[in-house]
Amino acid sequence: MVAAAFRRRRECFYVLGMLLLVASGIYFFFPGPPVLTIIHLDGERQESVAAIPVTAGSWFTIQYIHSVDRLPIHETFLVDDEYGLLLSEFRFIALGAGMGDGGGDIVFDGRWTVVENIRKELTSFHLRVSSITEQTLLIGDREIKLAEIAPESGLLKFEIRRGSRAYLMLRGGG
Repeated sequence: MVAAAFRRRRECFYVLGMLLLVASGIYFFFPGPPVLTIIHLDGERQESVAAIPVTAGSWFTIQYIHSVDRLPIHETFLVDDEYGLLLSEFRFIALGAGMGDGGGDIVFDGRWTVVENIRKELTSFHLRVSSITEQTLLIGDREIKLAEIAPESGLLKFEIRRGSRAYLMLRGGG
């Protein structure tokens, strides 16, 4: 009687262990959500400093102060299934040095000039961190000051990574 109870308990633990193993496999090896990955590039070294799950159609904004004009600029990016990222909107108060023409439709919104419907396709983009320009990433309800995740003059690469959670963890983006 004791042996039968022990055998049933052992079988129960075996079944639970197998279920846990299968659930872990599904979680780690099936495709997960796309991830906005921010990588600090330092010569040959690359370090993932942020990995934020996103969905196609979601957006994030990088806001900063123009280094010459000292006026705010907001660049909004859309997460896209096909291209990864699209620059979709650009907001500024005064067109500063080096900003160029990104195409799109120009709308005036109070004191802001808004260039919308840009749809510039990007697989990734780079940004050099500066405490002077006060760069901030706005994504969902999060606000990330870039000077807090990379050193002054550090080079950051922004990209969307896709794959299983195990793959993303191995690549440093999950």
